Amino acid sequence: MPLLIWLLLAAIATTGLLWQQRESRQAVAQRFELRVSLMRDFVTSYTADLIERESVQARASLTGASVGADQFRQAVAGFGYPAAVLIDNRGRALQVTPSDPAVIGTELTSRYAHLRIALREGRPAVSPVVRSAVRGVPVVAFAVPFDSLSGRRVFSGAVTVRDGPLSAYLTSALSLSGAQIQLVDSAGSIVAANRPLDADIPTLAEENGPLAAAVGRSDHGRYRAGDQWWRYSSTPIAGTPWKLSATVSENVLYAAQADNDLAGRAALIGAAAVGLLVVVAIARARRSHEDLTSSEQRFRKIFDDSAIGMTLTDVRGRFIRVNPAACRLFGRTEADLIGRRYTDMIHPDDLEAVRAHGRAFLEQRADSFRREVRYVHADGHIRETATTSALLRDVDGRPTHFATQIVDMTERRALERARLAGEAELEQRAQQLQEANAHLADFIAMLSHDVQQPLTKIVGLGELLLEDWDHSSEGDKHSDVRRITSAGHRASELVNDVLTLARLDAGAMRARPVSLDLCHLVRGVVSAHQAGESTPVRVVAPDQTRGQADRKLLELILGNLLSNATKYGEPPIEVTVANRPDHVEIRVADHGEGVPVSFVPRLFDRFARAETGVAVSTSGTGLGLYLVRQLAGASGLEIAYQPNEPRGAVFVVTVPYTREDGPSPARTGFSRAGLRAHGMGPAAQDRARHAG
Repeated sequence: MPLLIWLLLAAIATTGLLWQQRESRQAVAQRFELRVSLMRDFVTSYTADLIERESVQARASLTGASVGADQFRQAVAGFGYPAAVLIDNRGRALQVTPSDPAVIGTELTSRYAHLRIALREGRPAVSPVVRSAVRGVPVVAFAVPFDSLSGRRVFSGAVTVRDGPLSAYLTSALSLSGAQIQLVDSAGSIVAANRPLDADIPTLAEENGPLAAAVGRSDHGRYRAGDQWWRYSSTPIAGTPWKLSATVSENVLYAAQADNDLAGRAALIGAAAVGLLVVVAIARARRSHEDLTSSEQRFRKIFDDSAIGMTLTDVRGRFIRVNPAACRLFGRTEADLIGRRYTDMIHPDDLEAVRAHGRAFLEQRADSFRREVRYVHADGHIRETATTSALLRDVDGRPTHFATQIVDMTERRALERARLAGEAELEQRAQQLQEANAHLADFIAMLSHDVQQPLTKIVGLGELLLEDWDHSSEGDKHSDVRRITSAGHRASELVNDVLTLARLDAGAMRARPVSLDLCHLVRGVVSAHQAGESTPVRVVAPDQTRGQADRKLLELILGNLLSNATKYGEPPIEVTVANRPDHVEIRVADHGEGVPVSFVPRLFDRFARAETGVAVSTSGTGLGLYLVRQLAGASGLEIAYQPNEPRGAVFVVTVPYTREDGPSPARTGFSRAGLRAHGMGPAAQDRARHAG
């Protein structure tokens, strides 16, 4: 009868373990398919955003009765398309880039399905991947219909998806080793992937024939390739002829689960072995004392050689027997443990719970318990375990011993925490990628407007000056040249701001703080600023005040604050250096209209500009104060805004005092590269260097 009961329990435990392992594998597969769904949502959002921006651009600049070649090239330039076409309501080409007069007037919808769909059905359409005739690289075309003064038109631009943001996203979207991710069009050609592709346009069947066959049968599942099984998932991308698929080896996908399965099997085998020994011991005890002795010897062998920690304690919790695995787990010898209390090994935070189980045993409210218990190793580190303890009774039902089995789960728990940390990091990277996409959109919008404006002005004035050179007076020529120079300075300032922004984002600007004479530095920056400006700036500073800062970064911060005060404020402009108990304050104040109260929380944000006041009528990119805050952070300084009284704005830069053991002071100076960062020409640079 005991043997039959043991067999029944072993069968139930084995069935439960197999069911739990199967459920765990299904959960891992579901998480894999969820990641694929998240990738699908990103790709869908990316294509929808690209189509929306293309539609907005078309409605903004291509709805006129006629569209000139220059106007069309200007609209296409904002997207960086290698090729684009504009067709009328009869499917004929109105404009094409690169320019090809032979194509103008040609009916194109019969040759290109995505143009035909966009024109006839009035909805955006995406083409399969084809080779660009201009650059010779694989591209896809996005066609958007829109209404114009001459009826419906279609604007279509070719995008090099393989080298764009989609490929970059796919490369980092799935961190599993050996995973393959690809976008495949309706013809089976690979649009983009998380791995390098040949110059030709490969198909999924060529790259991974077993996967292509499996996707053709079902969107989800597994297939065998070589000597291992692969898990795959595929899903269509809405609004496109594309399908996203991902596959990974099941050896990699279930790697973490394999350790859990092994531990569970080991625990089951250990429990089954102990149970079998107990059954054998009972049977032998009924037969003879000799059989009992033989059974005890076998039990001792299993007890001592088991990889699972096993202990036997009396009803007071003192160790009677401890196997070598338990000795290794506690970091103590058997002699050191015998006679000591079991509770001395338990982590203080788990002690009360274990004691509660012991009291329940002795009060006959329970005979066993299983819980996670932490033990303190002899060297002080913590061992995490799955502990099972049972109360042994004599024939009269009186408690005699506690038998405990301890499975060391420290490494398994560490792996689980590492996995959770990896998933959290993956989610954080996805969030960072979304933020980077938002910044990229703002950056492109700024370039398409603020950089293009001065360049257009330079080109226009240059062409006008050349045309009227022989007929213009010297005064007009000088005026045009000054206007061209002013626009060039504006473009140079924008480029320098963008370069500084790129260096900050890349972490390339590192502060090297030294001891500085802040009063001398401030006067030098003000002199350099006034060399290119007519607005006077007053400096109020003691003879010498020393602080710890990076010279170049502090010069850039003060230069940007002075430019901001000159552009948006009104005289008088004052720069004050003041000693405080634990730092030095540099205050840049103006007496203009100040910052609108509602805009103050976003004052230092990237591309942020107030929607009221002087900012509406003054050109700017919204990068100046953002760069000031980033430069201050990189320098270990602080920047804050305060309203000036009775009117105006005050920006306060906090600089720590020079340490007693700090570097020796360095003489203030301006490099030509540093002055160019403020948009100064050679003559202004020489004056600024002389003034410094």
